[in-house]
Amino acid sequence: MSDLNLNQNPNADQPQNQDDLELGLKVLSFCIPIAGAIIYFVNKDKAPVKAKSACTMALIGFGVGLVAQIIQRILVN
Repeated sequence: MSDLNLNQNPNADQPQNQDDLELGLKVLSFCIPIAGAIIYFVNKDKAPVKAKSACTMALIGFGVGLVAQIIQRILVN
């Protein structure tokens, strides 16, 4: 029974990067939310802090864009 690997995470033995996302990638994630989603999925296992920052900025950028479109449609009509 000691031969069984009970650890389900294959990357558990690798150290996780705790650095935050660079400013340029945060701006990219904010301006182009789909890029933030891609950055999230690329980094979610090896750098969870970077992935969370990219996801947060993408969601904020999506929300700001949505509110801006609503305001624009109200003001144009």
